[in-house]
Parts: sequence; structure tokens; C-alpha cells
Amino acid sequence: MKYLFIIDEPETLIYYKDTTIALIKECLNQGIEVHYTNIYSLTINEKQNIIIDSYHISSVNSLVEKNVKVKNKIQYFTKVFIRKDPPFDNDYLNLTFILENAKEFNVEVINNPVSVRNHNEKLSILNFKNLIPSTIVSSQAEDIINFIRKEKKVIIKPLDGMAGNGIFMVTPTDKNINVILETATNNGKKIIMAQRYLPEIKKGDKRIIVIKGEALPYSLARIPSKGEVRANLAKGGKGKTQKLTSGDKKIVMGVKDFLIKNKLNFVGLDIIGNYLTEINITSPTGIVEIEEQTNFKAAEYIINAFK
Repeated sequence: MKYLFIIDEPETLIYYKDTTIALIKECLNQGIEVHYTNIYSLTINEKQNIIIDSYHISSVNSLVEKNVKVKNKIQYFTKVFIRKDPPFDNDYLNLTFILENAKEFNVEVINNPVSVRNHNEKLSILNFKNLIPSTIVSSQAEDIINFIRKEKKVIIKPLDGMAGNGIFMVTPTDKNINVILETATNNGKKIIMAQRYLPEIKKGDKRIIVIKGEALPYSLARIPSKGEVRANLAKGGKGKTQKLTSGDKKIVMGVKDFLIKNKLNFVGLDIIGNYLTEINITSPTGIVEIEEQTNFKAAEYIINAFK
């Protein structure tokens, strides 16, 4: 078996806690040949072959130890894992168009590039109106302000962000509401999402990893630091593993058929209280913390699931 991981540059990864690094280590433990590349190193040549410049990883310590760059057709690889972080920009979009052609060579891409392209991580929750908090999507300040007046306390966030960047909590009496909306919507030229604030965030924003429609038995509850509404670990949140609740399992079952149908076989559900708030499909994280706090071997489970 030969696996390719499409990632950000290795020096940008936090090795001791990065999910992709944990998966690469597990592949090496199982004797799988592992390569990595970035989104700029794929070419479709004049014969319509997908050519990939990649590095063969020999081991992972404090840094990825790699051999010289090699050039292979995509069919050299058994599986390709898209693990590039957002934002989902034009370069990311073009990556999905290139990888869509991998099906011609019977190479499995995780996740399905067509579905990565078609299902925004924020907007995809709109398929499940019975599982999500009150939500609107708009660039119009008037509509957003009316929503804030109705819901009293609202979280607004960009559609293409990650790690808690660009997230605000606003109320009808917020003196900075106009400037916040001007900034968030780029003066009405950028669409954002607004959701009713969920006070259960104080108990944690739960990340549940779902592999081929089946959830790992533990969630990673990211608990915000004092005075903070963002629970992201990148913003000072603390990760605490928890067994899945009946509410968690209900949400997993509610999205299972959708995930399987669209070949979204490696996703991270974000759940606050009993509400689904996001479906992360680009590079969901959290397995290292789960492994450290439980006896569950998450990386081994995931790699075995894709054999």
C-alpha cells in the first residue's frame, strides 16, 4: 500500500498534536509507504495523466524526515488523503477539479473531491434544519441585525475560516455592532453565517470524528477559556475527551446517510449542546488528544478503516 497526504508545508504543522502527523506515523507503523505533497505539486500532462511531485517519508520525529522529491503518476498511490487546511480558496478549488480525475485511475481520494467542493463546512449543516440552532446566511447588515434582535445573542462567523478566526458574539445593544458587521461582511460584499448563541458552549464545543458514517466512541470537548466565547484550541480552549452522549449519537445518525452518499468518509462534526454547528470535511483534527486521554487508538482505527 502506498498513501499520499496532501498537506500544508510540514514546518507549519505542530508535530506533537497534529492529526495528519499522527496518521502518517500510524501508516509507517503498519508498513505503509507514505508520501506527502502540497496543492501546487499536481500536474495534468498532455496525455491526461495526473503527475504528482511528492516526498517519500522515511520517518517522523521532531521533523518529517524525507528522501528526495519523486515524480509519480497518481495511480502509483493506493489512496490519497486531502489534509490541506482551509481557507477553501481558488487554489483549493482547483485541487478538487484535478483530483476529480483520479477516479479514472481507480484511486480513492479521501474525502471525495467533488463533495469537498460542493459542501462548504459551514453551509452543509443547512441540510439538517432539525439538528441545527437558528441560523441565517447573509451579507446584508439589515437582515443580520434583525436576526440579532430576534435571537438576543448571536455568533457570527465567516464561511471559509478555521481555528476561531473572524468569529464575533453580538447582541442588539452592542455599541460596535455596525463596525463588526462592516468588518465581517466587508461592507456587504461578503456572505457570513449568524447563529443563535448556545450557552452550552461553556461545557464545550464537541468535535466528533466520523469515519465512513461511524463515530469514534469519544468526542473532544473544547472548553473555552474564561471570558472567551470561542472554544477553539488555537484560541486557548482546553480539550477534554468525553464518551458520546445519546444526543451526540442522534446527530451522528441524522447525518450518516448524507455522509455515506457523498463519500465524505472522514469528517469532524462540531456539536454544542444538542445542536450541530459545523461539518468539517477538509482536515478534521482532534485524534491526538483523544488518544492521550483514553485507551482508544484513534489513528490505528482510522487507518484500518480505509484499508
